[in-house]
Amino acid sequence: MAVKARVVKLNPQRGAARGRQFVSARAVGPELSDPRQTTRHLMTQMETDLGTKLDRIAVDHHNTGHPHTHILVRGVTDDGKTLNIAGDYMAYGVRERASEIVTRELGRQTEFEVTKQLEREVDADR
Repeated sequence: MAVKARVVKLNPQRGAARGRQFVSARAVGPELSDPRQTTRHLMTQMETDLGTKLDRIAVDHHNTGHPHTHILVRGVTDDGKTLNIAGDYMAYGVRERASEIVTRELGRQTEFEVTKQLEREVDADR
């Protein structure tokens, strides 16, 4: 499962957006039985972590060799205040939560799988 985050802040005066790219990680392994349910579990866990319901929408993409989901989260809390999510949580916390959920479903990676994944990373064109 890959986790990428991009924060886009809208300028209410101009309607313009500016974004900031955070780190990403990609794990290659067996297919999830229900990626949509995995996304729902992740979002529920994020709501617990952040202490607020999240107004969100998700779109599944199968247009690459790696099926993935885009999630948009509205930057407003339950009580109408601005939702501020710490950079560390976006960069590492969401990935950690996703990893926990996927590990519960698929089990831990074998040493062979970890070695193969590292080899792919080393050989990847960047």
